[in-house]
Amino acid sequence: MEKKKVVVVGAGRSATHLIEHLANLANEQAIELVVADMNLSHWTHLVGVDCVEINIHDADKVKQVLKGAFCVVSMVPSDFHVLIVRPAVEMGIHAFTPSYVSSSIHELNDLALANDVLILNEMGVDPGIDHMSAMELIHRVKSQGMRIESFESYTGGLVARRSDTNKWGYKISWNPRNIVLAGSSGHALFRENGKDRLLPYGKLFSEVVEVKAADNESYEGYANRNSLTYVQDYGLNDALTVKRGTLRKKGFSQGWNFLVHAGYTNDATLVPSTILTWNDLSISLLGEQGVDTLKHDSSLFSQLDELGLFSSKALKKESQSCAAHLQNLLEEKWRLEQGDSDKIVMVHRLRAIRDAEVFEYTSSLVIEGENERHTAMSKTVGMPIAFAVERMIRGEIKERGVRLPILPELYLPILEDLKKIGVAFIESETACP
Repeated sequence: MEKKKVVVVGAGRSATHLIEHLANLANEQAIELVVADMNLSHWTHLVGVDCVEINIHDADKVKQVLKGAFCVVSMVPSDFHVLIVRPAVEMGIHAFTPSYVSSSIHELNDLALANDVLILNEMGVDPGIDHMSAMELIHRVKSQGMRIESFESYTGGLVARRSDTNKWGYKISWNPRNIVLAGSSGHALFRENGKDRLLPYGKLFSEVVEVKAADNESYEGYANRNSLTYVQDYGLNDALTVKRGTLRKKGFSQGWNFLVHAGYTNDATLVPSTILTWNDLSISLLGEQGVDTLKHDSSLFSQLDELGLFSSKALKKESQSCAAHLQNLLEEKWRLEQGDSDKIVMVHRLRAIRDAEVFEYTSSLVIEGENERHTAMSKTVGMPIAFAVERMIRGEIKERGVRLPILPELYLPILEDLKKIGVAFIESETACP
């Protein structure tokens, strides 16, 4: 049988497990693998893999790399998926992404159907494993004749306890820009007790709920993006509460809420060149009296001071926004050091009714990374796609067009694949009085 060509575009920190798994398939002569990125320094050790430097804004180069491919995995930042996916669909190539479906990707549905192509999106961890595990639970509960009253789902990319060495309980295991700008793109939307809610960015980190996971730790959960778009996808039209959110360790939201309100996460205005240090920037944002007042809140001040917000450390000379400066700082302060491990925590909470009896379900995933390179984030983002690519090559996936992994024929096999590598949920069921 002729080997099928698989292209991975984007070889950053979240792609480690994906690329290594596909490289093993290439070495077994199962596929021909091409890895394309602007920086391939981490992949010089690969054997039997064609590594290609690429600028994804060079449309001709993208088409050249894609030529003859069976499928492509786009691991570039979400805004740029369309630069890979559109030419792939035009060329009759299946495409996979770990990201939310953008309007530009959704618009490719008719072309994908016409060209007999699958564009499978939201195949990472969040979104991705959250959808698949949620749908398995929802479908199973419904099959038992229950009516779902409430569904909540929370996920967090965190740091393992043994590597938790700062006052924020956080280190960076994925795109740092997305961390800094989390929630800033618009109101969070969700349903709560029968009413649809709009939660503005300014309130996002002050309105948190306690979420307990399978590791017996309690986390802070805040609303994430637009949960209402999944009411129909999840078949929860009659549910009174539908909410998807993000997890952080306790105490994180207090500090981040301050950064948001003080303007440190603002990405719209460039910092004047006359502001030279972090202390200068903090005084500019807070005023000297504001800095002095802040010192009386020892818990909050110690968090901020640990970051170096009041230090004489110089800002980068190039003109940047507050958010960009903050990203530079956090990439240094919250870096996964050699030997550090991250952690993925996911929790689904579901409440259902049958014959006046009320049942509560909790389904929880906790998985730790091996080290600063082989992270839990990389494993849970990359491996669902890797398994989907394998099944696509074997002809087991028949869906076409723009799709999410919310159908049993998509999510059940992938969840079984994930169990075999230790990505498995612990579930509890409680009958309520």
